[in-house]
Amino acid sequence: MLRWHRMCAVFGSILILWVVLTGTGIQLSDMRALLMHAPASDPDMQKMRQWHTGPGNFVVLQWPDYTARPLPSDLNPELALRKTADLARAAVPGAPMKTVELRMAGDTVAGYAQMGDKRLIFDLASGMRLPDRFLPLKPITSDFGSPRQTFKKLHRFVFAGTWAIALGLVGGLAIGFLIVTGSIHFYRLWRARKKIGRASLFWKGGSWWRVLHRWISVGAGVLIVWLIGTGIVLSANNVGQLINLQIKTGSTGKSGETADVSSPIQDADIASFTAVSLAAFNQGHPGTAMKVLRLRYYAGYAQAVIIAADKNTSQLVYNAKTGAPMTLSEPGYPDTYYPTGWEGNQVLKRLHRGDSAGMLGRWLVTLAALSVCYLSISGVVIYLKEWRRRRKSGRGAFIWK
Repeated sequence: MLRWHRMCAVFGSILILWVVLTGTGIQLSDMRALLMHAPASDPDMQKMRQWHTGPGNFVVLQWPDYTARPLPSDLNPELALRKTADLARAAVPGAPMKTVELRMAGDTVAGYAQMGDKRLIFDLASGMRLPDRFLPLKPITSDFGSPRQTFKKLHRFVFAGTWAIALGLVGGLAIGFLIVTGSIHFYRLWRARKKIGRASLFWKGGSWWRVLHRWISVGAGVLIVWLIGTGIVLSANNVGQLINLQIKTGSTGKSGETADVSSPIQDADIASFTAVSLAAFNQGHPGTAMKVLRLRYYAGYAQAVIIAADKNTSQLVYNAKTGAPMTLSEPGYPDTYYPTGWEGNQVLKRLHRGDSAGMLGRWLVTLAALSVCYLSISGVVIYLKEWRRRRKSGRGAFIWK
């Protein structure tokens, strides 16, 4: 078993180190932003949150919303949305109204509308159009620069082409193989020691590189299995997306994440959509103010998107006709071609990063990442020391039993 362990380590060493070190770079970039309480505008914070609330053609929440003031409690949303629609139609006669929205522009209640391809925002107190700097931000792209994004592109082998992302899966499987073979080898050693009355899981023997290699493997074993296991599943999901895209569309272009799937909103829709959505929001989140209220049609669904003034600045989406909460993956949504769907892919990311368990999860995954870094580096050191020792006695083979 140890021979197979060495063989995998030798032939996969560069790939394994690359995946481990770049993945740890992503995690450390996240932790730097979280521990330093970086503002929502911080590039790493923006990239960390980029896909949490949907693909580019779905998401509404952007970084200014985290610090924006809530809409006034005495505001009549229906009348304010109607006024926004009237102002927008007067400004761009005949254009289809794709979106109508309320938000704050500084201390001013503003109405935003998209009329065809034209985006407009108004001061609802005066009825005057506001400068474009007050328009809601568009989603950031994959080219948006940040330390986290640099590590992520390296981690996903973006520089080597679209299909090179499969190298991450190969690297993850190689690490998984090392975990299995290393665990079997450790168990055999422990069982032999137990027979002579030395049943401790932690023992000294060999150099400190080797001792710490064993101790960390045992002490952080569960965390390491979690990190690598979720990483393998996440990588397989990403590769599966490319395979599905190629088979079903003939290309790897992710048009489902950017396609315009909106439909025009009619003025007659505003009253009922507003009433149904606010009733659902107030029932589910009593006493919570709103920062944004947007009405739209998305993939045939009448929707209200609410940015709540809660501790997480949550983006909540409701079926504006029924009041039912809506997820990131619904029947009829544009196919993103992930085997797990968009929602499932985001769950896998949260599990892999650890934030599904809050900051505790983040710390545990960071510990796991640093442990895998040490195991990868110490494994190389232990191997080279042993190989040099054997070469001096005339046994220079790179793989041995």
